Amino acid sequence: MTPADKPARFETLSTRQLLARILEEPDLVTRVRALDSHSLGKLVEHIGLEDSGELLSLAATGQITDLLDTELWISDRPGVDETFDPDRFAVWLEVMLEAGEKFVARKLTELPEDLVMLALYSHVLVINIDELAVEMAGRSQDVDLTEKALDNCLYCEFAEYQVISRRHEGFNALVAVLSALDEEHHDFLQRLLDRCCRLSREFIEDNGGLYNVLTSEEMLESDAAADREDRRAARGFVAPPAAAGFLALAKETTLEELVKSRQPDPVTRRYFHELERLPEAGERREADNNQKAASRFIAILRQAGLAEESPAALPAGNKPESADAPFRRAMLELRSANPRRYARRMQELAYLANVLIAGHSIEGRRYRPAEAAQAAVDICNRGLITIIGAGSEAPSRQSAARVVAEESAVKLFMVGWHELG
Repeated sequence: MTPADKPARFETLSTRQLLARILEEPDLVTRVRALDSHSLGKLVEHIGLEDSGELLSLAATGQITDLLDTELWISDRPGVDETFDPDRFAVWLEVMLEAGEKFVARKLTELPEDLVMLALYSHVLVINIDELAVEMAGRSQDVDLTEKALDNCLYCEFAEYQVISRRHEGFNALVAVLSALDEEHHDFLQRLLDRCCRLSREFIEDNGGLYNVLTSEEMLESDAAADREDRRAARGFVAPPAAAGFLALAKETTLEELVKSRQPDPVTRRYFHELERLPEAGERREADNNQKAASRFIAILRQAGLAEESPAALPAGNKPESADAPFRRAMLELRSANPRRYARRMQELAYLANVLIAGHSIEGRRYRPAEAAQAAVDICNRGLITIIGAGSEAPSRQSAARVVAEESAVKLFMVGWHELG
């Protein structure tokens, strides 16, 4: 069959075709908001952030928060804390401005305030003009230094505050949004500027204040990072240092201790505690209904290769008797015998896949979700075989099913990870 004869549903959509088809969808707002954050993020990545302004303007605040939690924090390698990227925020701000300054201003008021505060302070210093004049009265040298600094900076004024650019990129976009905040959400802007001013004041009060300002900025980033970690933990993500610590613990603990352990490790306990903060059942049912309503829309994304299986799904084996067959068969038996416990094991596998994504690398890069899911199954299978071999009974299908029913996938994984050396 030639490419021209290929059925339309198997055609690969170009970026422009994909965007055009999406924007032509009926009830587009509902369909965009029904997407999970991962699929929406993949869609934005595929289309390109700079071309996604129209889509992002339709997204719900929770979706935007999730995307920013993913996109604005970077890390050099798995297992290392991620840090805020102000340049990336500037790009996001400019893209969102396609929907208008007032729209972006309203969205900022709906986002976590510490995140907005961190983004603002990463771009500007804020000084109270009247307070500065009083403090610097009689100190002509400081006045001269400040004036020279201002000559090389972009700045604007909002009432008693002077907002000074720390980086030229994105400053015009930031001023446009601050002006809209001043007009539409004045109290919110005043609160942000006041907090920024308190941080910036240290720089003005001391010639060596740059160190104090940077320290304050790091503290602010730490607060925003902690809030972000809580939000992402509630959605199943694992912080890179926690993931690296979990994997290191599995390596360092003796095999005997791992096999005999009955209590989960601290990282795992915290992870599942955070999962309890997920939406209540009624909200989940509403989300499920929205997802069904968007099935045709998601089919378009799958055609473009953007809607992947969740790492929570048990990956399909390449063949009936694949290397992970004992664990896979035991899981399938558990699904029939005890659906509630099977669901728990699937939660554990999702957690383990996310641990690998956040805390380990493969071939010098991060795991892809499907790769991490398969690796988690393989490692659990290895741990299962080790635990069965440590017992008195000979390995069998029945013994594998019993161990998977009684022992968590996390324990099996830790044993398997330890065995990998």
